[in-house]
Amino acid sequence: MPLTESPSSQPYIQPAMANARNPTLADNLSLQARTLLGNVGLLVQQDLQARGIHIPPAICLASDAMGRLQLRGQHPQAKQIQLWLSNSPILRGLFNEAKTLFELLHTCESSSPRWNDDCFCIGITSAGPLAYFESQLPALPQAAAH
Repeated sequence: MPLTESPSSQPYIQPAMANARNPTLADNLSLQARTLLGNVGLLVQQDLQARGIHIPPAICLASDAMGRLQLRGQHPQAKQIQLWLSNSPILRGLFNEAKTLFELLHTCESSSPRWNDDCFCIGITSAGPLAYFESQLPALPQAAAH
């Protein structure tokens, strides 16, 4: 008899599962965010490969104030990457969904508030995608040369 069936009216619960806690909102958001991030990574990998754009070096994607995807940092093929980003509405939509999920997840998991000027980024590396928030602190004024 398979373990999913039981002669009794009570469903069979594996002992290891009996002590497991019920998934929380943060657990569900984490699963959704990680799944979506993986999908973004696959799409980016396919699109970059089709365009002959190489990783490494890694790239960092972020959105600007108008919601357009931007390349942050430097890459030898930056012009091709920026052209691709400006013509990729599907990636922009997935990026915005990921951003929303990770912001919600951060809110659920953290007792410290996220700074309003933090920037959501997706890094694309040869090992896979990663999501993070990067502070955008104002630049310190440079000392005047004498």
